[in-house]
Order: sequence, then C-alpha cells, then structure tokens
Amino acid sequence: MEVRAATAEDMVAVGQLSRELARYVQDPDPGTDIAGLRDGLASPERWGDCLVAVSGGHVVGFATYCRIFEAHTREKRLWLGDLCVQADSRRQGVGRALVTALRDVALSLGCVGLTLELARGNIMGRRFYERIGARAADDVQVLRISCPP
Repeated sequence: MEVRAATAEDMVAVGQLSRELARYVQDPDPGTDIAGLRDGLASPERWGDCLVAVSGGHVVGFATYCRIFEAHTREKRLWLGDLCVQADSRRQGVGRALVTALRDVALSLGCVGLTLELARGNIMGRRFYERIGARAADDVQVLRISCPP
C-alpha cells in the first residue's frame, strides 16, 4: 500500500468513498458530481489537501486536511476534515497509514498536532481514533456559524 498526495484523477474514487462516508454518518448524499472535489482539493485555488491510500492500483482510502493557525497560542495545526477507508480494506492498516502520513505532513509544517471533529454516533471512528492515541479535548467545543445564502 502507498499513501500519496491525491491528484485530480483520484477525485472519482474520493467521490465514491465520500458517498460511503456520508451514508455511514447519515449525512445527505453528496451525489456523483466531482467538480466540487476537484475545485476544493485538486486545483491551484484549492481549500484543502487530500491524501489517498492506494493498494493494487486502486484508491482504498483518503484523508482531507487543511491548515489552522491560532494567533493567541502561535500554534499551527492541521485540521483533519474527512478520513474514509473502503469497507473491505478496513482493519488492514489503511487508516493508520493515512494518519501517520498526515502526522508527517504536520511535522514538516511545524504543527503541534492534528485537530478533527467526529460525529457523536460514529462509534467505529471513535474506537479507531482512540486506538491511535486521539483524545477528546475538554477545553474546547466545536461550534458552527452558518452563512446564509
């Protein structure tokens, strides 16, 4: 298995996996149009970056991330947006390899760590993250502010 930066050509596979993830966490189906993925993750003006895990020539997992900087702590972190591993490739080290690669990216950028949000009902995800050392942050809470259309 290889973990590498995603390309525009990988977005079809990332799109399929992202639909699996949406179903699992009971979010609306994002559909099959991958234009938003290409714009957001594989264009010169992208909002984030994406790593893919490839096995046997096929994308079997992905992780999206972007940079965070806190002025009051002067700390850099990477925000882990989504991590998804194809169902038949789970428990084979794919998720761990993706997180290890993200840690390497974070270290190369001088980050103190990774931050992520996890759907409360995602028990399998919680168990995975706990096994690799993630802990709930008691000092912060994720809040969201909507931008009206």
